[in-house]
Amino acid sequence: MTGRERSWRVPVRTRLLWRSYEEHFIVYNCASGQTHYLNLLAAMALQQMEERPATIDELGQRIRVQAGVDDIAGLAQLPALVAQLDELGLIAPTPP
Repeated sequence: MTGRERSWRVPVRTRLLWRSYEEHFIVYNCASGQTHYLNLLAAMALQQMEERPATIDELGQRIRVQAGVDDIAGLAQLPALVAQLDELGLIAPTPP
């Protein structure tokens, strides 16, 4: 399974607390005690994976639908963004 085919999600037992200020978001991870500052694209991606698992391609499509536009700046960076969210412990791959 390649990185693009792998499905990602916010772990079931992870509780995230959200605050937003214009297009900037603060997320507190209750499991780790860490606070993260996210831009709009990262917040949209994380919210989508909090709702239900997604592959990178599914995530891009769901963000397009959520935003109501086909061309969203930064979607080409989704693989790197997903890797960063994984490194931060905010998401994890789903079992195969």
